[in-house]
Amino acid sequence: MIELLNGFDHDTVAIRASGIVTGDDYDQQLLPIIENKLKDHASIKLWYEFDDKFKGVTVGTLWDDAKIGLFHLTDFYRVAIITDSQRVAGMANVLSYMIPCPVKVFEKSDTADASDWMREP
Repeated sequence: MIELLNGFDHDTVAIRASGIVTGDDYDQQLLPIIENKLKDHASIKLWYEFDDKFKGVTVGTLWDDAKIGLFHLTDFYRVAIITDSQRVAGMANVLSYMIPCPVKVFEKSDTADASDWMREP
């Protein structure tokens, strides 16, 4: 499941992944908020936090994630991945080579550093 997070800059989409993330999570929550933010901003930032209960994603979600990448590849200014999972961090580091914006992985204990990094110009 995906939970939308509040308290971030107006040009930031902030989410927390928990349990199993499905294609419906992307279609009903993530894509609409991304597209809504892009109405007011040429590019946006993404805060993608994984909690301790995160189990993984469905196969359909992988396809939805790829679609976000294809259709919104140049719409992101920077992406912060917050996780204590080495598996998720490893996948994020591999994906960072495919995204044309800065992507940085932070441990949960470093969320203050992640917030500062997200606010950098």
